Amino acid sequence: MKKVTDRKTVGYTGSAALTGIVLVLLTGCMMPEPQTNAWGGQAQKSALPTPDVKAAQLQISNTMYNHSMLLSSLTPLTAKNTSIKIPYKKGEKVNLADGLPLFSGRKDSRTAADQMKITYRTIPSETYTLTDVQGDWIQLKTRGKDRYWLPGWYALKQSGSMTETDLRTFEVRTGSKLHLTPDSAVTWQANQVLTNQALLVAEWKEWYGVSIAPRIWNKEETSFQHVLLWIKKKDITDQKLISDGWFTKEQPLSISFIRHLTDARLNQTTTTKQAVKWLGEPDWKEQSRNLNDTGYPMRIGQTWRYERQEAHVLLTFNKNNKLTEVRWNVPSDQSNNEIPYWSSSRFNVFSYTAQVTGKSMPPTLSWKPKWVNQGNLNYTFLQAGTDDVLLMKGDDGGFSGMHYEDAYYALDRQTGKMLWRVHAGYGPAQAFLNYKRDAVTLYTSYDTERKQYVDRVRHMNLKNGKVIWEYKPAKENPPNSSNKQRTKPTDSAGDIVELKGIKAAQNVVIVDTFAAKNSSNGRIHVLNSSNGKPLWSRKLTTGYQLMNQSADEPYVMYWEQNKLTAADPLTGRTMWQVDSEKSVFDYIENNPYFDGIYRSDPFASVPLQRWMLLNDQWVLLDLSSGRKLSRFPARGGQQPELLQDGMMLIREHKKGDLYGDYEDYTTALYDPESGKVRWKLDAKIERGLIEGDRLYVIMNGYPAAIDYRTGETRWIAKESIGRNRYALNQGSYLVIGERLLLPMHENLLVMNKKDGTLLGRVQDVVMGTPEHRDREAKNGMINRAGSEVYVGSANGRFRVLPANLMEGDISP
Repeated sequence: MKKVTDRKTVGYTGSAALTGIVLVLLTGCMMPEPQTNAWGGQAQKSALPTPDVKAAQLQISNTMYNHSMLLSSLTPLTAKNTSIKIPYKKGEKVNLADGLPLFSGRKDSRTAADQMKITYRTIPSETYTLTDVQGDWIQLKTRGKDRYWLPGWYALKQSGSMTETDLRTFEVRTGSKLHLTPDSAVTWQANQVLTNQALLVAEWKEWYGVSIAPRIWNKEETSFQHVLLWIKKKDITDQKLISDGWFTKEQPLSISFIRHLTDARLNQTTTTKQAVKWLGEPDWKEQSRNLNDTGYPMRIGQTWRYERQEAHVLLTFNKNNKLTEVRWNVPSDQSNNEIPYWSSSRFNVFSYTAQVTGKSMPPTLSWKPKWVNQGNLNYTFLQAGTDDVLLMKGDDGGFSGMHYEDAYYALDRQTGKMLWRVHAGYGPAQAFLNYKRDAVTLYTSYDTERKQYVDRVRHMNLKNGKVIWEYKPAKENPPNSSNKQRTKPTDSAGDIVELKGIKAAQNVVIVDTFAAKNSSNGRIHVLNSSNGKPLWSRKLTTGYQLMNQSADEPYVMYWEQNKLTAADPLTGRTMWQVDSEKSVFDYIENNPYFDGIYRSDPFASVPLQRWMLLNDQWVLLDLSSGRKLSRFPARGGQQPELLQDGMMLIREHKKGDLYGDYEDYTTALYDPESGKVRWKLDAKIERGLIEGDRLYVIMNGYPAAIDYRTGETRWIAKESIGRNRYALNQGSYLVIGERLLLPMHENLLVMNKKDGTLLGRVQDVVMGTPEHRDREAKNGMINRAGSEVYVGSANGRFRVLPANLMEGDISP
């Protein structure tokens, strides 16, 4: 697999943090940490490096809509009443400070000062090239070919003497003007209604830099940021310093005003010490999500959570205690429309984002774990468990083309200590616990040390990872070789037969290979799971399918030539057969986006009854005898889901399509024993969990409770969760006492099971949405065994929590 371009070397204009308006220290590059930090209240000055004196100077007019075109690079652009000279030619790179507001177009007083809709700011990793000059404005092009406008004054050497000031509120004289830049003829009325929410943030000679907050912070899928304007010092009649402790209860500032303060002040140079000074002590300190993209070593920081009922702000710091992310979680209302969480970061430097959630904000709830294991891959899925050992799968969660690594490993069930680990890289890999549950057979297709595809099958001791035996695909000995012992069965001497994967049945491992190089036929090799010795093999024709899912199953099962065959694991003798022509429908279990018919228990054996697609019917088979216990017609677009009591939820796309939106589906509750449908709803219902007369489900993307007998909706958490409902492949429901737990979006949510009230989120648990890992997430993200709850995450952590602590009284 070819590695994607290193994103650290590609420049984009990010939705950046606001750099206290000004790191506006016009250096054109990231500033090193200063000896005297301007954020601590002292002004800091820096001048723009002197441009090439041989560069022809371009001038811009004070007239707003001067459409003069750029002339030859040797001829200066002139206009009437010119007072500003730009020391750059068309096509040259322009040195700019970090955090300057970038405009989608040129602005004047016809656009309100608090409706500039700033979404991007300059970032140090980007290159900006001059493409046009019009009036007070210059147009810039990024390496990604995006074009933005910026007041030309910020490209001048003189603006480098601008300094940052302590944040202050202020009052203005009647008739005062806000200017686009110092001395600019583009102005706005500085009325007190506007300036009541504005801040003084910088100064330059006889001018103050004024930060104007956006009238609306969020709209649809966009977050807006502040704009920087200027006012004459003589027009300020009064000013007042903003005291520290913005988010403390003793400091009664509005959420909107606090957001403006963080927008204007916090940036990538902010330290934990400064954050405490400005915002106060956080309510919670937690491990952050992985700050690196897939393909790079995991980088976990610390996230500080400041929580109020009206909003939460999350600050994430790296290992050097420098701020890397500012994140606002705000409830949906008329001024905050839905925006899904997204982060256009400064390539591991800094990001400033927002997420609109539901009507209520989930407070953080403390739940102290028994132990926590920190892995080195994002997602941690529980595969199987014994009394002593937990078999785990780690996965980086990367989307298609961005997936680099998964791994299998074992943890001590009592302490969380890592016992062993096998990295599988980005190749296919499988793991099957043996029938005795004391060993695991691991198939890997990629060798991470040799960095090439090498098929390996290893049978390993579950407790210590020691290889008991290994089946290695290798070249067949050439004809007339003196070595009569073959290292691997093939059909053609000298060819390497590639593995398709492995399966397991009682006391055996089934190795699935192509029959020969370039052949569409297959061959299964059945090995004794105790010692790896071959027991029997069988050539299968094109289109065959192995049906085994667990070592608990009594027979080797495969479909071939219109028959489902169950063979004795030790001898290969046919034990039973079921006639079954090939279905016209694709087998849904082969779809990687389908989360599976079953919700498996990692600590329990697999039931010996299985729903299979035979002919054009779903048939419930007794795996011991092949007897058909129940059936219902198969149709295109079906997604069957088995509930704990054996009842079946049958989701169907109304048009028989494979994919669709929630509203394209109906869901029926089918009773296999009577063969009747109990109820049918015009909705897509998933992840069902029965308790008493309630069926807890995800209905059209929202947590909900349904009357199990009638299908009537008892509650649906649409208001509290919010409109962003596309985050399903994260885990399943768990009931603990009166609480209902569900991994959703980035949190492990806690709800009141009676009415769906959102009680909060569990402390220090980071969830996510892995692609193509729906089954692993459904079965392995959250489970309970006795008095312990096992919870995975999206930041490499796996923990065991005592259930009794969640059953008692909980409070933020």
